[in-house]
Amino acid sequence: MVVAFISWAFGKFALALPGFNPATTVAPQGRYAHHIVNRTGGTVPVHLAELALSVARCPEVPLAASDSAHPCHKVVHSQDQYEGPFQVPEAWAGKLETAKVVFLSSNPAISAGVPDARASYKRQAEMYPTADWDDAHIADFMLNRFDSERGWVNERLQHLKVDGESRGAVEKYWTWVKQQTEALVGTGRPWYENVAMTEVVHCKSGSEEGVKEAADRCSSMHMNRVLAGSPANLVIVVGTQARDRFLRAYPEVAEQYPSFGRDNKLTGRVDPRQSIIEMHLGGWPRTVCFLWHNSAYAPKIKDLASMYPDDFPRLQAAALAGAA
Repeated sequence: MVVAFISWAFGKFALALPGFNPATTVAPQGRYAHHIVNRTGGTVPVHLAELALSVARCPEVPLAASDSAHPCHKVVHSQDQYEGPFQVPEAWAGKLETAKVVFLSSNPAISAGVPDARASYKRQAEMYPTADWDDAHIADFMLNRFDSERGWVNERLQHLKVDGESRGAVEKYWTWVKQQTEALVGTGRPWYENVAMTEVVHCKSGSEEGVKEAADRCSSMHMNRVLAGSPANLVIVVGTQARDRFLRAYPEVAEQYPSFGRDNKLTGRVDPRQSIIEMHLGGWPRTVCFLWHNSAYAPKIKDLASMYPDDFPRLQAAALAGAA
């Protein structure tokens, strides 16, 4: 396959953009190609590297960088306050092609370093793909973040720093996702093979800066395509921002389930009749539920079994019904 590249430079945003249209179906041939089994027993070809790169090299980034009226302008320029080259949009983390569960959150946190930080592990940025990386390394990172020979992440769930030696702190979100995933599907294989973590907005920022503005554009371009690449039967919408953006993307859900992800303010609980639903998502019927983010304050409930004590077996069954 011949891919055309458009070179573009805008300060820290210097990058090369693949010439394929990210809205089209991903190609079935080539490296990292695989087939996932759909609910009718047929197979769907997915070219994982190309799918990941279509997010990482999103053509909206240069447009947003140069146009203050673009909905992604704020999230793209949120990285201006940090040193180093632009960190590319994150397609997903985990194994999309074998995931039984997908966690859908707001956007990935920035992985920049803060040179004058008191804690030494915060002074260097994560060894995370930036605009000047080649496509092969970006694809390896996105597809093999937890098991690459390059050691992007170690067994303690600490990311590699840009010096190639030191490590960050144990990632709390990954640790929480691991716990929730293993409670759902067990420990028969590495946790990251059972889960994919993706977002409504793929550009990285601090404190969800720019998510609200970018969500409609980003989700309309990438959400269905990423979800279509996974056989996961259970999708967990995580936190307020992801909930609100998810309901905007699927207004029929908001209409039919107006209390999806809306909790009792005293107990932090949601109504399972409104917050565990069945719907077509990414081309397939799936079970979708809501859960508070691991960083939410009490009384928000951040554990699936505690949030849905009577319905947790249903969620387990949904996850285990995934075709992977």
